[in-house]
Amino acid sequence: MNYFKNLLYVFLFIAFVPIVIVAEEKFVPSGNKNLAVVYTYDTENDKRFNTFIETDLTEIGYFLNDEHKRVNDVYEKKFGSTNLETLGFSPILNESVVRPLLAKDPRLGGFSPFNLVQYRKQSDKKTVITHLTPEAILDIVGIDDKEIKDKYIASFKPLDNLIEKKLGGQKSYIPLVGLTKDRMMNFEITFEEPEDIDDLLDTFRDDLEYAFLTKGYIIAGFYDIKGSFNSDDEVMDGFTSFWSYSLCHLPFSYAVFDGKNAFPEAGIFAPCSIYIYVKEGENKLVIGMPTLRTWAVALGITDRDKLKKIVQLDQEIPEIFKSLGGVAVANGNPLHSK
Repeated sequence: MNYFKNLLYVFLFIAFVPIVIVAEEKFVPSGNKNLAVVYTYDTENDKRFNTFIETDLTEIGYFLNDEHKRVNDVYEKKFGSTNLETLGFSPILNESVVRPLLAKDPRLGGFSPFNLVQYRKQSDKKTVITHLTPEAILDIVGIDDKEIKDKYIASFKPLDNLIEKKLGGQKSYIPLVGLTKDRMMNFEITFEEPEDIDDLLDTFRDDLEYAFLTKGYIIAGFYDIKGSFNSDDEVMDGFTSFWSYSLCHLPFSYAVFDGKNAFPEAGIFAPCSIYIYVKEGENKLVIGMPTLRTWAVALGITDRDKLKKIVQLDQEIPEIFKSLGGVAVANGNPLHSK
C-alpha cells in the first residue's frame, strides 16, 4: 500500500511542479528588459559565421572553447528526427576582462564562457545568431557591484559591434520575462589538508566527471580559466585553481531546443556552465551554476514537456553535487562568505 501511495506522491509532484514554475513570481533586480540580443538573416551564412568565431573574434580578445557545430545532426541520429536545419553552440570568453572580475566575484563563472548560438529552423529558413545580454547574466548570478557591472557590460560592446560589422543582420532582442528567486545553485566541499593539492584536484575532477557521466550527462567542455593555454602569464593570484565545465544532457537538450515545439533560442543558456575553484589557503572547493528554472522563468517557457525536463535536471544536478560531499549554501559572493 505504501508503495502505491509513494508512487502517487511522485506523480503529483511531477505534474504539479511545472505549474509552479510557470506561476512563479517574476522580478528583475536591475529593471533590465532584454534577455538576449538577436541577429536575424534571410539566408544561411554558415561559412562566414565559422570564420567569424574562429578568426574574427580574436581581434577583440575573445576565445572560442569547445565549439559544437551542427548539434541538430546529433539529435537526428539519436532521436530519429530534427526540426532544425542547423544548430551550433560556440562558447566564448574574453579572458583579459573576465579573469580580474572573477577574482572579485566568482559567480560570473556561471556564464564563463557564455554561448554564442547560431540556428536555423526548417520551417522558415531564417538564420539566427543570439547571445545573452551582460545585464541579464549579471542579474541571474546576482552581481550588483557597480565596478564589476560597468566593466563586464562594456566588454560586450566590441562583440556586438563586430557582429554588426562582419555579419550584419537585423537586430532585435528577446525580452526578459522575469527571474526566479532561486537563480543559482551553490555548493561547498571541504577537504583535509592534502600532501599534494594537484593530486586531490585530479581525483576530484575524475569523480565529478564520472558522477555526471553515470547519470547520463555529457561533459561538453572544460575551460581552465586560471591555467588557460591562451597565455603563459601567471594569472588569478590567490587562487589555486579555477575551472569552468560545460554540461549537456542530450534528452533534455533535444526536448527543449528541438523536437515538438522546437525552442532553439533557449540555447543561449547552454551548455550549463559550472564554475569550480579553490582559493589559496582554503581547504574548500566552491561550486556554482545557474538553475534550470532560471531558463524557464526568464524565457517564459510554458510547454509542459519542457518544464518537466527542467524540473528533472534541477533535482538531479544538486543530488550529484551532494553525492560528492557538497553542502548547499546560499547565493552570494563566496569570497565574502564566512
